[in-house]
Amino acid sequence: MINNYSAGGDIEAWCTKCKLELGHTIIAMVDDFPKRVKCNTCNGQHNYRAKPSEKNRTKSKSSSRKTKSQKTNYNEYISRLTGADLSNAKKYSIKGNFEQDEIIDHSKFGIGIVLSIIQINKIKILFEDGPKLLIQNNESGIPV
Repeated sequence: MINNYSAGGDIEAWCTKCKLELGHTIIAMVDDFPKRVKCNTCNGQHNYRAKPSEKNRTKSKSSSRKTKSQKTNYNEYISRLTGADLSNAKKYSIKGNFEQDEIIDHSKFGIGIVLSIIQINKIKILFEDGPKLLIQNNESGIPV
C-alpha cells in the first residue's frame, strides 16, 4: 500500500487536546509517514496518533463515567464536613468576597469549599474535580 502523505496535507488523527479523532494538517514527516500534526479544530500541535493511547483511553473513560452516586457522595461529604445545607451555597462571582470554609456553587465546577484565601483577590476552592485557584473581589468583573 502506498501512502500519499506529505507535509501540508490533511490527515485524520487523534487530537491529544480535544480528545477526539479530527482532521489535522501534517507539519512534519519521517520516512514518508506523518510525525507531527496540527489540529484543524483547536490548532494544537502534537505527534501524530492514529488512535488514542491506552493511557488516554482509560483516563477518558474513567473521567466521563462519573456516576450520579459519585457526585452525591462528594456533595454528601462536603455537607457532613461543614454541616452546611448545599442548597444554600453562595453563587460564585469574581466580584464576590468569600471566606475560608464557605460553600460555593460555581456554574462550571459545581459545589466547592473555600480551602484558603491566597491573597485578597485569590482563593483556593476544592471542587469534585480537584482544587482550583479563582479570583475574588474583582469589582471590574474583568479577569486578571
